Amino acid sequence: MSAALLLLSFVAGFPPPAAAQEVQWLPPVDAPVIDGFRAPATRFAAGNRGLEYGLTEETDIRAVDGGRVRFAGRVGNELFVTIDHGGGLVSTSAYLTSVRVVRGQQIAAGDVVGTAGKGFHLTARLDGVYLDPSLLIAGIDIGVALVGGLAGPGGARPAERNAGEGEIGRGRFDSTLALAHAADSLRPSALIVATAEAAQAWHHRECTAVQGHRGVDSAGRVVDLRPADNGNRVLIQVGGLGSSSEDASIGRLDPLALGYGPDEVKGFSYAGGCTDRPFGFPQPGLQFDGHVALDYGPEDTYQDIDVSAARLAEVIEAAADARPDARIDIAAHSLGGVVTRRAVELVAQRGRTKDLGVVVTIGSPHAGADLATIASAAAGGLDVVDHLGKAGELRHAASVIQLSEVGQHSIGPAPQPPTGVVAVAIAGSADPVVPAPAAIWGGATNVLVNLDNPAGAHTVLPGTSAVHDAFVLAMAGAPPACVGLADVLAGSAAGSLISTGESGAAVAAGIARWLL
Repeated sequence: MSAALLLLSFVAGFPPPAAAQEVQWLPPVDAPVIDGFRAPATRFAAGNRGLEYGLTEETDIRAVDGGRVRFAGRVGNELFVTIDHGGGLVSTSAYLTSVRVVRGQQIAAGDVVGTAGKGFHLTARLDGVYLDPSLLIAGIDIGVALVGGLAGPGGARPAERNAGEGEIGRGRFDSTLALAHAADSLRPSALIVATAEAAQAWHHRECTAVQGHRGVDSAGRVVDLRPADNGNRVLIQVGGLGSSSEDASIGRLDPLALGYGPDEVKGFSYAGGCTDRPFGFPQPGLQFDGHVALDYGPEDTYQDIDVSAARLAEVIEAAADARPDARIDIAAHSLGGVVTRRAVELVAQRGRTKDLGVVVTIGSPHAGADLATIASAAAGGLDVVDHLGKAGELRHAASVIQLSEVGQHSIGPAPQPPTGVVAVAIAGSADPVVPAPAAIWGGATNVLVNLDNPAGAHTVLPGTSAVHDAFVLAMAGAPPACVGLADVLAGSAAGSLISTGESGAAVAAGIARWLL
């Protein structure tokens, strides 16, 4: 997505939520349930997230309702079929002995999707939240079923919603707060302070002199920037806002050039679990038990950031469990960096930071996104933007509301990385989507990449040689590449000027909202 289109998209309209619906599923088999749904106390706690049926012989498994097959195949040593029934409702038939459908196939309720024997398991999810399938089989309003399901991030918040209703909306005074914040950012003294703080974050006394494919750090240690093998490591890729399983800019960062093998890389799916193939790879990557490959679309990136973070934390832990001797590295672009930051906090809360290797965010708005602040300033007005086609998909997206620099649901500036986490935050000097100062992550190693052309800068940033070098140096435990003070000052000034221009746009949007 171009920077201009993304700017328009941030102030555009989002489709209205779907109404609550009553669902009646068919039983997948004619057999008793021997282990019922037990909602865990938290998203990561023990429990039974579905129904286990008491099968004693090979039995046909039926689709509980009509829909499209999202996944049909093997994960690890087990067979799964996942069906998208629409409206965010998904069923998974697990631990099958054979599969009789293919991905993308449209099926009707009662169609045979496979066979199973002892251990067959059925789960139901609505927008990533596990529900008790027995309630849906009994025929019940999904809003009621959520009460019996697993609460997502934030405790019982999903249990208070009906199917399709948004979790997050702008507060009554968000527009006023956004306009005031943007106006304050236009003060010359604010620009000077922002430029100085950015320069301080990006200028490193201890650094690595890079020449071609060779780096020499301050202690004289030589680092080969073309690693043939990075050791026992796994890479999880996280795309940004508006990405999809078929198209994500994080794929521009070549894992093979970083030393990862094809079976050491996995793409994160905002729909839950992982993508069928890593970004930029023609073949499947790392496989591990318990996670079905799920495609995701741009609309999945618009969901609550904490929902995405909880899903990513599950993937990190599953990858660590599948490769217990490996370190889990993460490369995240744009919104993906904020999701990664929150996921790392969850992993740390569970005492599993030892599983993490290097966490690299690229062009991620850790201080909030100016474009999201523009959307907040224009909230409730400028309805003409709703008719601009593709631009109408983001205006009321939960993740956009959360990325605003101010507001009722703003997630606010980033806290420092948890102790023991090696975090690197990379900013692009001419990035108009996430101005460089907004990409600073306090407590992380902050790196500035000088870009000459703002057009497409946000998209191409992950594929630059400077990002590759920063990643390799972090894996080697070496300081970041040396950047001259003059270049740092020029880059920080450029980033601050871009941010100031967008603050002016936020002021204009807020005033236009009132006038129009």
